[in-house]
Amino acid sequence: MRNRIGWAAMVLGLAALLQATWIPLGIPEPGRPNLVFLVVATVAFLGSLEEGLAWAVGGGLWLDLFSGGPLGVSALALLAVVPLAHGLSRPVFRGRLVMPAAVAAGGTLLMEGVRGILLAVLQYPVDPGYALRQVIGPEILWNTLGMLALYPALRRLRPRPERPELGG
Repeated sequence: MRNRIGWAAMVLGLAALLQATWIPLGIPEPGRPNLVFLVVATVAFLGSLEEGLAWAVGGGLWLDLFSGGPLGVSALALLAVVPLAHGLSRPVFRGRLVMPAAVAAGGTLLMEGVRGILLAVLQYPVDPGYALRQVIGPEILWNTLGMLALYPALRRLRPRPERPELGG
């Protein structure tokens, strides 16, 4: 159990660190992929609901620590994505890229919408039109492309559940 928690903290911390340091250097504005979102959405899609929720809290806290924004906003925004990703993870879709791509697009819109609402409630200046054009739109594209690349690799790393034997 401790090994899994340490592994999750390391993966999420590395993703958040890359998100805050290397991604801005390598990808010009507008919008960039959100590596923590991609990892959390994939875990929620492939794993249990509880596992996805735990990864969302950890990943959100890492993002907030590196961003300098209000602590907890990213965690709450990622928590909103987990039920969507997990709910769309029916076994019939797990081998296909259509549903993970839909989770990436819809989840990005949901996450950034929740983040914008929370920031507005906390009285941070939020311009929804600008955010949609310059941040959310391009981020949806980046995250969808990122999910198409990341999902097959993470799917191979996950242990396969045992199939129940059919018989009489």
